[in-house]
Amino acid sequence: MPLKTFVKISNVSSLSDARYCAGMGVDILGFNIDPASPSRISPEDFKEITEWVAGVEFAGEFDSANADEIKAAVRDYPINYIQVSDQSLVEKIGLLGIPIIFVAAVDERAHLSKLGEMLSYLDELATIVILKTSNPELGDELDKSISFYNGNIKLVKGYQVTPSESIHKFPGLEMQATREEKPGFKDYGEVMDVLEVLDAD
Repeated sequence: MPLKTFVKISNVSSLSDARYCAGMGVDILGFNIDPASPSRISPEDFKEITEWVAGVEFAGEFDSANADEIKAAVRDYPINYIQVSDQSLVEKIGLLGIPIIFVAAVDERAHLSKLGEMLSYLDELATIVILKTSNPELGDELDKSISFYNGNIKLVKGYQVTPSESIHKFPGLEMQATREEKPGFKDYGEVMDVLEVLDAD
């Protein structure tokens, strides 16, 4: 049975994470494939992990890479989405024909006031927008922005996710995978708590 809402798990780096999340019905597994990142997962490890899971899509996550580096990197990874956080890259990356996930940082009230303008620009360019904030004072207002949005983009909440009974009301959630201490030993923590709530009958 599918989860009650769309879920993306970011920064997956182990087979344990991938198999658990796929088994729970997660929609997208995100992998850091940014060539400049020390946490980048190699094409070989990506293949080894992804060939063991089914029923889930894969996102290649980039942080500081430029357009040329992204174009070169995606040749080595069979991904369904490209995730970026630099708005100036969106149109260039769109030419690759791979759906885009855009990460929007809303840490100041000025960012919040420009959210509508940003979503309007991304409407025909991005498939998913993940809203993130490090400012808890903006959380409630971002929640309202998500609930009132009626555009074509799927908005995903990437902040203050807790295993409450109301989390299924959001059109989408993103959570971070944690590092595996050693093969076969894994504490899924908050990810497990939230997924169990979303999986409940």
